[in-house]
Amino acid sequence: MTVLMHLSDLHFGAHDHVVCDAVQRLAHRLGVSMVVVSGDLTQRATAAQFEQAANFVHGLHARSTLVLAGNHDLPLFAWWLRWGRAYERYAHWFGIDQEPVRQAGAFYVVGVNTTRAWRHERGSLSSAQIEHVALLLARAPPDAWRIVASHHPLVGRTADDPAHRPARADEAVQRWQTAGAQMLLSGHVHEPGLLEPRPGLWASRAGTAVSHRLRHGSPNSLVVLSIEASGASPGGWTRYAARWDYDGVSGEFLCKQRKPVGGSAVGAQHPVIASFS
Repeated sequence: MTVLMHLSDLHFGAHDHVVCDAVQRLAHRLGVSMVVVSGDLTQRATAAQFEQAANFVHGLHARSTLVLAGNHDLPLFAWWLRWGRAYERYAHWFGIDQEPVRQAGAFYVVGVNTTRAWRHERGSLSSAQIEHVALLLARAPPDAWRIVASHHPLVGRTADDPAHRPARADEAVQRWQTAGAQMLLSGHVHEPGLLEPRPGLWASRAGTAVSHRLRHGSPNSLVVLSIEASGASPGGWTRYAARWDYDGVSGEFLCKQRKPVGGSAVGAQHPVIASFS
């Protein structure tokens, strides 16, 4: 089994130390190959909060890590930094590449930056970004699970829900699926969810992993993607997406829902419309 852990909206500065420890225990127990953090590492983009976030991510001990900036990772009160230095503190701890690409085993993940220095909350995509991600997806190994990660969700909670989606989201989804995308990962709304907006393309939102900023009645949660051997026939495999919620009684994250989201031609399972909500 190969495992990717998707975290979002850590909001260090408004985080729960106990929940942080539980995430790290889960990552160690699962033997995570890759960690994807889709933004909002900090609450107010301070140097101290970025340091806390970096220490937490490093403590997960994943073999590969992909980290994106969220809108909370751009200075709000130090507004003057938004002119040319908006990502300075983020870059100090997580590198200057705002759109990293990572591969670990069969996972191939392309990060895209939907934040904008001149916007406080809303996101956007440029035509150049859309084409660049499409080119990277087309270059992915043929057997890879091709995933695009962003902070803002590219797909709404329902087909007619435009809330929180970045500009050009529809254009991006169509172009990237044509280029081979099979999964979209995002955060921002603090509400976990899984849906199949187009046949063969899944969209997964992670909730807030470790912060006190809970919404929509959802607890702290995260998503685990896995690629597992299928018992149906030799050589087959199946991809799964699972929601893990923090349980205050046990003090651990527990798997609440697990759905198949595609498999190989051998032993494959047909995708189904599913919901983490």
